[in-house]
Amino acid sequence: MQTDLSANAGLALAFDGTELRFGGGIQPVTPEVRLAGEMKEVFYAPAAVDPKQQLYFMYRGVHRKEDEELIRRYGVRYDITIIPPALLGPEYVKTAGHYHPAAPGTNKSYPEVYEVLHGQAHYLLQYLNPETGEVEEVVLFEAGPGDKVVIPPNWGHVTINPSNETLVMANWVADGFSSLYEPFAKLGGAAYYEVRVQGESTFVANPHYDWVPQLQRRLARQYRELGLVKETPLYQAFLANPDTFIYLTDPEKYPS
Repeated sequence: MQTDLSANAGLALAFDGTELRFGGGIQPVTPEVRLAGEMKEVFYAPAAVDPKQQLYFMYRGVHRKEDEELIRRYGVRYDITIIPPALLGPEYVKTAGHYHPAAPGTNKSYPEVYEVLHGQAHYLLQYLNPETGEVEEVVLFEAGPGDKVVIPPNWGHVTINPSNETLVMANWVADGFSSLYEPFAKLGGAAYYEVRVQGESTFVANPHYDWVPQLQRRLARQYRELGLVKETPLYQAFLANPDTFIYLTDPEKYPS
């Protein structure tokens, strides 16, 4: 059954299962599909996971034709990711998790901003001290439709679908760099796994870390200083004031 996303996305979009439907002058995009076998190192119970299972679908560079020049000029990209509900053994389905590289001439990595278009998301963020290489803080943001979550410089992140419905989310990010997956894979994933125990969500510390900070749980909030409010879709917020998104390509301008 097709589900309309246009009200939350501010674009003529819908989805049917894992297929994104395009309208309103949007250029069709073929998704990149992430298989479980491509991220087997990061699961709580790898032996319980079918390596051929399709976990999520990444539609990169979604935009209307009329907005293409503006988006290219600011060096950013708008993506949509679809994550169907699933359990991987006892663990809730999630993304592989990654950090971003530091921008040239700085010790700050590129930020990113997410928005939930449908379903529920848990954004698990962990701060990596660029001087020591240690994870010093772990925060979980709970987000629903219309909520935005910003990934600040030097924070890695994993997205988890903790519900029984499909998660559809959008993001703006600097175009042209490669995400860093290896630090998560090397340590068996993020600092915490979200698993289901007796029908309830539980967070289990990752034993591969030398030290795991206490998990801080927060609800998604408004970022008015960045022009991000629940009532305005992320895509439309960029069109209305692209200069407020300059921190995506210049982390030094991210408000501290």
